[in-house]
Amino acid sequence: MEVDNLVLALEKTLSLLGESKSSDWAGLTVEEVIRQLEDELDRARNSQPMDLKRLGFLFAPTGTLQEISIDNDWANEFLEISKTIDRHTNAK
Repeated sequence: MEVDNLVLALEKTLSLLGESKSSDWAGLTVEEVIRQLEDELDRARNSQPMDLKRLGFLFAPTGTLQEISIDNDWANEFLEISKTIDRHTNAK
């Protein structure tokens, strides 16, 4: 199921964020991003619509998550995860 792939991508991102420090180049702190992603996961788990615009913004090129990933040596993982996010945020 497509939502399952999105949930797995967000869970992987949260796992990586749990070991990360905030980036001077990101617009949000790691803690702020974690709160937003956990909110979206809660929505998905409760069969509520997710805020795809919010996810698109967080995972955008040169956005908050990419900057955090670069500063914390998981940029390649970010690129793989963002492909899944892009499929959902650009689908319509």
